[in-house]
Amino acid sequence: GKKVTICNHDPVPSKFTFLKNSDIVTTATADGSFDILIILDCSNPGRLGWDINTIKTSGIINIDHHRDNSRFGNFNIVQTNAAATGEIIYDFFNQMKFEFPDFVAESLYTAILSDTGGFRFSNTNSRILRACAELSDRGADCAKIYERVYSSHSQTALLLQSRIWSTLHFLFNGKVCIMEMPGSLLDEIGAQYSDSEGMADYTTTAVGVYVGMLIKHTESETHFSLRSRGLVDVGKIAQKVPGGGGHSNAAGCTIHKPFSTALSEMLSIIEQELG
Repeated sequence: GKKVTICNHDPVPSKFTFLKNSDIVTTATADGSFDILIILDCSNPGRLGWDINTIKTSGIINIDHHRDNSRFGNFNIVQTNAAATGEIIYDFFNQMKFEFPDFVAESLYTAILSDTGGFRFSNTNSRILRACAELSDRGADCAKIYERVYSSHSQTALLLQSRIWSTLHFLFNGKVCIMEMPGSLLDEIGAQYSDSEGMADYTTTAVGVYVGMLIKHTESETHFSLRSRGLVDVGKIAQKVPGGGGHSNAAGCTIHKPFSTALSEMLSIIEQELG
């Protein structure tokens, strides 16, 4: 057997804590050296949240589906036609004829469900639905997983989301929809960063909107969660910011400047894309 350390820059969102072994995920970069570092669903090292050069390892395996992946690994498994990194791993298990228990099927189904927006995004196709049907046959409880991921919110999360809704406004003759989340809101309400997850998706539900943004900001840093319904490639917008990237309809980037300055820069980029 192998000794495995699972690291993530942020804590596991509460909606995913039902998954087995979610409690062993650490937010601290592990000390020491590792035979192999496997990085999942990350287009470039800048989006890890850590300086990859400080981690001692004999090699990096990069498994991802983002089209802008920089192929930073020693071994890169990048399949841009995959709807989710979970799909890539599922296909690998099948090709290797691995038998896996139902809790693994549950985790893979959750990965695919969340990366397709509950099968709402344009990356949903017949191949991914067949994979999910097979995962259901192997023990994934589809109804339970959907309920935990999309229909279970803490009261604190709903309070936070109501405050975010109150910031909604439109720019560029209704083509851009913006929501804001000042970092101070988290302390004020006692919420977690992950409690705002999914809010960005609402910005493109308004008719006539080309680009939607949920902007999370502190005194010195501004993060943009960008959304589109296909009329504008927000992945290209995010790539114009160092370390930014994502898909054509869902992307993100961080500008290390105060909110007003960062927003001005982002709106300038969007204005160019809108023509």
